[in-house]
Amino acid sequence: MKVRLLITIVICSFVFIISAFSHGVDDANDVNAYTWDPDPSRMFSMQLADKVSDKSEVTFFDAVEFMMLVVHGHYKNFEEDLDFLVKHNIAHGIKLKGNDIANLGTISLMCARTLKIKNSLLYNIFGGKRYAVRACAAIGLIPDNSGEYDKVSGEELIEIMRKLASYDGLQR
Repeated sequence: MKVRLLITIVICSFVFIISAFSHGVDDANDVNAYTWDPDPSRMFSMQLADKVSDKSEVTFFDAVEFMMLVVHGHYKNFEEDLDFLVKHNIAHGIKLKGNDIANLGTISLMCARTLKIKNSLLYNIFGGKRYAVRACAAIGLIPDNSGEYDKVSGEELIEIMRKLASYDGLQR
């Protein structure tokens, strides 16, 4: 009985592997069958991650670009993107210029507004950066020992936005 099961698994695996690797063999003479058409949002995210990854402190400009990538799938320019985020109540009331350093409180506030977090009583009452940090820490978006004035490196911003993009409660 165990041998029969093992043989069945091996045969099914072999068929699966053959079918997976033979995809596109019929089109061997077709040049278009092997061209790579990258997903634009993926290209945007790779370019942005490459630009930001080495920074020790990210700017509000970087935060807006990443937020647009997560929320809208692409970014254009700072003014239009900021207008979009203000219009959708993500960056409403944040009075930073593009070159200003973005702290964890600002980024957490934008993330909390994006997710429309409802499970934090103090955040829902006051809506400030301090309670947005606590709310984001409670759902695992940022580390538990984070403070609203903490500086955010490029790698940390990438990780926060990766978690935000994969969050189940994100409404696009």
